[in-house]
Order: sequence, then C-alpha cells, then structure tokens
Amino acid sequence: MQFNRNENLKIVGFFGQSGAGKTTIIRNVDKKVNGQIVLQNTGIIRYLFKKNNNYKNPVDIISKKDSIPPEKINELVYEKYIRSQMQLLNDWSTEMFLSTLEHYLTPSILLLDRSPVDFYVITLGGLKVLTKEFGVELNSDNQHLLEINRKIAEDNTNNFFDAVFITKPWNNGNINTLCDGVRDQYLAEEYTGENWYSHYKDVNLIHEVKSFVIGEDVTDLQKRAKFVSAKLTEV
Repeated sequence: MQFNRNENLKIVGFFGQSGAGKTTIIRNVDKKVNGQIVLQNTGIIRYLFKKNNNYKNPVDIISKKDSIPPEKINELVYEKYIRSQMQLLNDWSTEMFLSTLEHYLTPSILLLDRSPVDFYVITLGGLKVLTKEFGVELNSDNQHLLEINRKIAEDNTNNFFDAVFITKPWNNGNINTLCDGVRDQYLAEEYTGENWYSHYKDVNLIHEVKSFVIGEDVTDLQKRAKFVSAKLTEV
C-alpha cells in the first residue's frame, strides 16, 4: 500500500552504524539540488528518547539479570526488548510521517539521519547481545515478533522513502567514545561492521527506492557530502 503525500516532497534516509557520520554528512550537503530545496531533520531520535524513557536496551536489561528466572527469559527479556524496539520504530516512523503532512510549496528533499531499516538492525544486534548473555534461544513467538519488526521496517521504507544512503564509517574512531545516553545500547561489536551492514539485504525494497553506498574509502567529509549532493540529482 502506497501512502499519498505532497508531490513536492522526496524523502531520503541514511542507514548506518552509530558514529558513521550520517548527521555530519547531512549538515554539509548542498542546500539546493536541481532546483529542489534540501531540508534536514536529524533530531527525531533524541526527541523521542527525551519524551519517552520506556525504551529498553541490552545494557539495562543485563543489569537486572539476577532477578530474572531462567524459564522466563523469552517472556521477560526477549519479548520485552523486541516490543520496545518495535515501539521505537513505530514512534520514529510516526514522527517521520507527520513531517510528510507539512506544506511543501516548492520541490523539496527531506534528509533523515536514520531509516526504518536501522531500527530493525538495532533489534537484531540487541538480541545477539542478550542471547549471548542469557544463553537461551528465541522461541517461536519471539521469532514471529522479530519478523513483524522486519516487515514494518520494510513496508515503511517502501511506502515513504525515495532513497537510502548506506553510510559506512568514515574514520577509525572508537565507537565506545560515543556513550551519550542515546547510543548506550549500540556499544558492542554486534552493532558494527558487517553485523550491521549485512542486514540491509534482509528487507526487500521496491525498485523505486534507490540505494547508494558511501564507502569507508571516502574519508574526507566534503567528498562524502558532495557525493550525496550529486546522487540526490538521481532521486
């Protein structure tokens, strides 16, 4: 199902691990491309974390490990985590959808520093951390919930996005220096490298959604921004 939105608006997301430079790139992209105004919204995730403190992350869950009966791990750990991540995905998607309802009087491209696929991959990474810690496999009910999460990410990307920039890390900085409250749950190898980027192919995107890759070999910020500006002409 395709949702009708302002014909003047195109939506472009950035997919990638925490610290890959998504927001920094967006801030340096040309303000106008082929007569289209380039807009940006990089504050949704922080707004949500300030608004809602109910999102679960593996660090918090593991800290309460001793109080969780082994036979209840699927119910009290995995299910609660997956549902929390689905709430985060849905809340973010709602904020993104609301932005499509604004009046765009001139052709515009809206750049977002996340994509729905990111939230599915965050969920996968968190489950790897949790299953390693608790030593219990996901039951069939939680596998089904995870599939629902994947399908929501897939549908929301297909319904709303015109393109996604797969953004690889642009320097050798230590991800563990990024602990700032929002990124706490990302600080593990399960959230980096191919553990992150290989899952982009888990979603089946329609051909109208273009995918562009910003490679690790492009380490100059301005070159990254210019690459994005050039590719936006194809969107």
